[in-house]
Amino acid sequence: HVPKLQALAVVLGFDLEKEFLLEKEKVVNEMKEKFLKANATFVTEYRGMRVVPFSDIRSKVRSGQGELRVLKNRLASLALKGSKFEVLAPYFKGPVALAFSYGDPIAIAKVLTDALSEESPFRIRVACIDSQIIQEKDILRLSKLPSRAQLLAMLVSVLQAPTRNLITVLSALPRQLVNALVAVKEQKQKTEKMV
Repeated sequence: HVPKLQALAVVLGFDLEKEFLLEKEKVVNEMKEKFLKANATFVTEYRGMRVVPFSDIRSKVRSGQGELRVLKNRLASLALKGSKFEVLAPYFKGPVALAFSYGDPIAIAKVLTDALSEESPFRIRVACIDSQIIQEKDILRLSKLPSRAQLLAMLVSVLQAPTRNLITVLSALPRQLVNALVAVKEQKQKTEKMV
């Protein structure tokens, strides 16, 4: 098919090599933008995965403010140059998919670790957060941490607890006073009935 495609390109006046190079350059530039935008990148292995489970992982990553992308290793290595994720280049061997986190990296770690199973060929090789390489066992620990939203909710709850306790104590004082007055009134009524 390639000779026919080349012959057709010549007839139409296209330079296929130039077109392929331009397309690859476009992909590299697009990936550079993703590396600049991301706050964490996970290198995963998907060899042997079926399309549907991989698509499920991809959509879950997307819902966690991320993106799962399959890319040729050479193009990914070119896109890495000059980014904070340059330390990932040695891990681009074999078929890899890159998971970019644009929000909370813990959410992406949870999605990826949930996809790990005995039956699934999906694997996490490494991640990079703030130019630090994180191995799979540490990613598993990271995924068990509460998400950013959960941590913020916990913080708000802790900050509200003293105020809530103070309000409870302050509202108890008038209630106790009313209860004491009612008890005194009932006592007086009992003594008046006796007389």
